[in-house]
Amino acid sequence: MQQLELFAQPTPTPQYKAGDWIKTKRKPTIAAHVKRGEVFQVEAVHPVSGCIKFLNPHINEWDFLYPEEVKSCPTPVTVETVVEQISEVTVETVVEQISEVTVESVVEQISEVTVESVVEQISDESVVEQKNYWNSDGYSGNGFLESHYKIRINGKQKSINCPKIGCTGPYNSYRWREGRVQRAKYVPSSKCPAVRRALAIGQPINEILKIISNI
Repeated sequence: MQQLELFAQPTPTPQYKAGDWIKTKRKPTIAAHVKRGEVFQVEAVHPVSGCIKFLNPHINEWDFLYPEEVKSCPTPVTVETVVEQISEVTVETVVEQISEVTVESVVEQISEVTVESVVEQISDESVVEQKNYWNSDGYSGNGFLESHYKIRINGKQKSINCPKIGCTGPYNSYRWREGRVQRAKYVPSSKCPAVRRALAIGQPINEILKIISNI
């Protein structure tokens, strides 16, 4: 049974791998609210098309970029790394020497935050903690099953990938691609085992949707 391609425009051997850091060269075609010059870490790369999966902080969900929309970039510098490199110098001295300078001059991704506010947040743990938000059963041409939670913040309901106090869930969604459009469909818990089996044996998207829709 022929599987549907996940992406419309296949490319040669992928240029990137999981764990690489990339920067957008222009406003992406698919990724929501992402602008030119933003930096992300690669979560996965499609083996055929080379499309890149990453956690989109603007929508707090997985999203995708085409390889021609990005370029490689160095690993971002965290505040912890900067502090480690300043040996035998107290934080108080650093703050005095970098007065009226925002953390943006030290860490490109943190804007409009003074060094003082960063110093208060420094602990024994890394300031930038990489979490595994990929709550799915794999990345393939026929889509994947993803779990998420819902929480109400300031009167608005949002989807999050990691449970927090006051959230509900988990809820399961089947995600797939139709050309350049990302689709999602809610999956009842009772249907999850059947969907996982269908994904494992490579059933096409239309068959998986039938499994979800059948009562």
